[in-house]
Amino acid sequence: MNNERQRALDLLLRIERESAYASLLLTNDSGFVRTLVLGVLRWRSRLDFVIDAFAKGTIEPEVRDTLRLGALQLLFLHVAPHAAVGETVQLAPLRARGFVNAILRRISKGAPEPDDLATRTAHPQWLIDRWTRSYGAERAAKIAEANQELSFPDVMTDSRPADATASELVPGMWKLTGSSADVGGIVLDEGSGVIADIAAKAGDDVLDLAAAPGGKSLVMRTRGARVVSNDISITRLRPLIGRSDTLIVSDGRQPPFARRFRVVLLDAPCSATGTIRKNPELKWRLAESDLASFASLQRELLSSALDLASETVIYSTCSLEPEENDAVVDDVLRTRNDFVRGDVAKLVHANVAKWVENGVLRLTPESGADGFTAQVLLAS
Repeated sequence: MNNERQRALDLLLRIERESAYASLLLTNDSGFVRTLVLGVLRWRSRLDFVIDAFAKGTIEPEVRDTLRLGALQLLFLHVAPHAAVGETVQLAPLRARGFVNAILRRISKGAPEPDDLATRTAHPQWLIDRWTRSYGAERAAKIAEANQELSFPDVMTDSRPADATASELVPGMWKLTGSSADVGGIVLDEGSGVIADIAAKAGDDVLDLAAAPGGKSLVMRTRGARVVSNDISITRLRPLIGRSDTLIVSDGRQPPFARRFRVVLLDAPCSATGTIRKNPELKWRLAESDLASFASLQRELLSSALDLASETVIYSTCSLEPEENDAVVDDVLRTRNDFVRGDVAKLVHANVAKWVENGVLRLTPESGADGFTAQVLLAS
């Protein structure tokens, strides 16, 4: 078991040092390694709050990650204290083992409880403040709490996988209740499935302008749409090889198309603050100042999407932030009069419609899906 703890520590250090993504590094790891790594990333600031209550001064990164692993096992995984402490101490550098042992033993006897929402739910304060302004205090708390829940893959497949429940948001999709083996079908989050369904409902001739990794293109095909899948990254389009109607590799800001499409889906690159449940490291990697750079790219892509659509553009992001959603649409429509806002509610069924506010889809993580914002723009 300590080999798994050592592997988890090595991955945590690598994620921090290289800004690597946990989901890509954990592909072949055991359930316990995944639990440790994702648990530390999910609860990092809460773990630090407890550690710092007992340890004063600067702690070097390797020792802090070791303490986080031990504290996670004691506070959230209910590992027997003798095992959580003893096994974790062995991971620490020799010079720090006495220190790690003392801190973890004190934590095992009782840890302080934080009063504020940001620390209690292990989120940066700036994110909590933003969501409170955008959604109100009650919904902001629900978003943060939902981000701390365990997350498993969703899959669209003809037959029900073992240990799965039917999605209430996307017909034909199943929500897995554990980290299962390959179940076939189309693996994507429910929120992505909702966006694909909106685009397919808008029309059967669709350009997926920023298609990678391709799940939405595949879902739209199952709904009967003819789909051209475009992305700037040939590597990220590989999952679509042999599974898509047409694959194009181009910069969506300067695409090579000589014709218009009835529908253009732009699920734009973004800060991904709606996906924190599946990608908890985003909380500690993203800065509020990053949002402006995302918005600049989004405006360019949306202008391109409007030029390529004859009837409808679906603009979506997996961000919850207004700068990447409403503000982007406002800025682009201010410069042209050939498109107007429509109502997403006309393109969704009842279970999704309850997440539509004033014509805009605002699907937030307490829905059980990744958070997505989506707007429909109609040729005027």
